[in-house]
Amino acid sequence: MPRMIVVTGATGNIGLPLVHMLRSGGHAMRVLARDPARATKLLGPEVPIADAASPDALAGAAKAFYLGHPSPTFGAEAGAFAARAKAAGVQHVVAISSGTIPMQPPTTIGRWHAELEDQMRATGIALTFVRPGNFASNSLRWAGMIRAKSTVFMAKPDAPSAPIDPHDIAAVACAALVHDGHAGKTYTVQGPQQMTARQQVGVIAEVIGKPINVVEVTPDQARGGMIGGGMPAQMADAIVELLGRSDPELTTTVRDVTGVAPRAFATWVTEHRSAFA
Repeated sequence: MPRMIVVTGATGNIGLPLVHMLRSGGHAMRVLARDPARATKLLGPEVPIADAASPDALAGAAKAFYLGHPSPTFGAEAGAFAARAKAAGVQHVVAISSGTIPMQPPTTIGRWHAELEDQMRATGIALTFVRPGNFASNSLRWAGMIRAKSTVFMAKPDAPSAPIDPHDIAAVACAALVHDGHAGKTYTVQGPQQMTARQQVGVIAEVIGKPINVVEVTPDQARGGMIGGGMPAQMADAIVELLGRSDPELTTTVRDVTGVAPRAFATWVTEHRSAFA
């Protein structure tokens, strides 16, 4: 019998490509959603969708993919999911964590994700943690400024990271779900090269074919812009805390786990060109 895989966060930038990968591989799958009607509209009627709050949402599943939303209650929510999965007979959960956990001094987002890992481990279920670094898709926060003013206002523009395409994060998660031997592993995933934020803007400019100015602002000004855009103050504070912090040394995890090299930042930008043009 095929092993049923349950997927949370299926309409997001990791979950959506993961659903496509599982479907193309012919794997039995069920998506859990807080709003099943919206999920059906986005994913199509052929994808089985269950209400995440249903007591039977995890019934019959052997594996599960978990993606939460970072917050102070992050760890407790993840632990509750893992406990529920274990009680339903799920044998293995693949969860998205964060490459910020090893950062010294520790950061708020790193502590939230460390709590997620601790709470999930405490349930005793078999786990694989995928710890991404800076998402390539984080550059979408500049899209409005680029379209309106051909200018990006940012703090710490010369801090490097190795932006990772969410497609590659999904590919690592997919491999851990459909192949044996990944339980108990923690995978730090990064893109193929270190780039400063200023260099990322340069790639966007090249792809859309117009110059983009970079204007450095203070962290306080960056925080104000995030809050002005509707971000909760606590999350804005946590992100500002990461400004200027670098990803650790490059890893080969994506290639090691999937057999395919991670995709370049320029590839991601080209696929999302319309967001910036």
